Amino acid sequence: MPKTITQYRVFVGSPGGLEDERKCFRAKLEKYTAVHSEPRGIAFHPVGWEDTIVGGGRPQALINEDLNQCDYAVFILHNRWGSHTGGVYTSGVEEEWAIAEQLYKESKIRNIALFFKSVDRAQMLDPGKQLEGVLAFKKRIEEGKRYLFKEYKLIDEFGEILEAHLAKWMRDHERPPSGLSMGSFGTDTAATLENANANAHVVQPNFDYWIAEYSSLLEADEPDHNAALFCTIKATILAQSDIEWARARNAAGVTLFRLDRPDEAITEFVTISDRFATSIDLDRRQFRARAIFNKGFTLGQLGRCEDAIAVYDDVLARYSSATDLPLR
Repeated sequence: MPKTITQYRVFVGSPGGLEDERKCFRAKLEKYTAVHSEPRGIAFHPVGWEDTIVGGGRPQALINEDLNQCDYAVFILHNRWGSHTGGVYTSGVEEEWAIAEQLYKESKIRNIALFFKSVDRAQMLDPGKQLEGVLAFKKRIEEGKRYLFKEYKLIDEFGEILEAHLAKWMRDHERPPSGLSMGSFGTDTAATLENANANAHVVQPNFDYWIAEYSSLLEADEPDHNAALFCTIKATILAQSDIEWARARNAAGVTLFRLDRPDEAITEFVTISDRFATSIDLDRRQFRARAIFNKGFTLGQLGRCEDAIAVYDDVLARYSSATDLPLR
C-alpha cells in the first residue's frame, strides 16, 4: 500500500582527511532510515560534495546550493581546516558553516550538529596552520556559546552520537515541541499534518520549549549538562518577562554548578539578585531569595564556609519575617 514519506536532507561538511567519517555518515543515515525512521514515514537523505553535479561556475558555489536545499547540517573537523575555494572564506568548510549558520538564524534549516575529532597531544604542541585554523574556529564556537558540539576519539563513537541526533530529529518530526506557536490545525486530517511537517522548519521554538528541554536533559539518567546549558542560553534570549528571564538565568547557574564552573554559577545568581534588589513584587522577591540561597550553597561547596554562612544570614535577615507564605 502506498504511503507518504517525509524526506529530510542532511548535509555533511568536512575538510579532507575524514573520508571514514563521511562513509560512516552515509551508512548510518541509510541504516537508520531503513530500520527506524522509514517505517514511521521519515527518511534521512545524505547530501555532500560527492553528490554535487558538475557544472559551470565555482565548484564551492554548487556545493553551497545543495546546502541551501537541506533540512539539517552536520560538520566534522579534526586537524585540517582546508584551503581557499575562490571565495572570501579561508576554506570550504568555513564557507559552508557561514551559510548553515545563516540558514539556521532564518529558520530555514532545522538543526546543526558539530563534531570535533580528538587531536593527538603531540600535534597539539606543534599544530601548524591547518590545525590552528580548526582550533581558532573551535574557540570561537566555545566563546560564542550559541552552538553545542561533540568531541569523539573513535569512528564508532562518532556513529553512536550521530545516531542519537537522528533519533532526536525523528522525535521532533513526530511530536512538535511543546510551546511552539504553530497556529490551528483545524481538522486533524492527514493532508493538514503532512503540510505541517513539510513546513516544520519554519517553526521557531520558544521559551517554554527550551526550559522543558533543559529540564529533560538535566533529569535524564545520563544528564547532558552542556546541552542543558545551551537550552538555558536560548531560553534567556527568548524570555518575554522578568520572571522568565530569572528562570532561565537560575537554570543556567544550576547547570554551570553541575559543570564544575562555580564562579560562573555564582555570577548568574548574583545577576538575578541585583536585578530584583529593590522589587516589592512577590515573584521577583522569591527569585531573589532563591538566587541568594543558591549563591550560599555554591560557596559552601567550594569550602568557603564563612562566606556561605554570611549569605545564609543575609537570607534570614531579609526574609525570615516575611508574611507571604511562598517566600517564607
